[in-house]
Amino acid sequence: MRRSRPDGRCGGGGEVVRDVLCGEFPPLLLREEVYATAALAGAAAYLGLHRAGVPDTVDTAVSAGLVFTLRMAAVFLDLHLPRLRPVPG
Repeated sequence: MRRSRPDGRCGGGGEVVRDVLCGEFPPLLLREEVYATAALAGAAAYLGLHRAGVPDTVDTAVSAGLVFTLRMAAVFLDLHLPRLRPVPG
């Protein structure tokens, strides 16, 4: 039986679907919101812990906790990623 993994596909995929339906741009990882970046950090944490041989329940809990903590910090502390500005040319 295959188990699901918190690897960012749901978090990032849901935002892509929302963007397509709303006709919004820029792409997922170029936004100021921390949503996709938190999912990517959780996926990286999960993969690193999994490769290090950490038990499944621990790597899943740690990576999910990391994503939750990053998202809640972004919401409550009003944190944003740096905004890319076009280079005048």
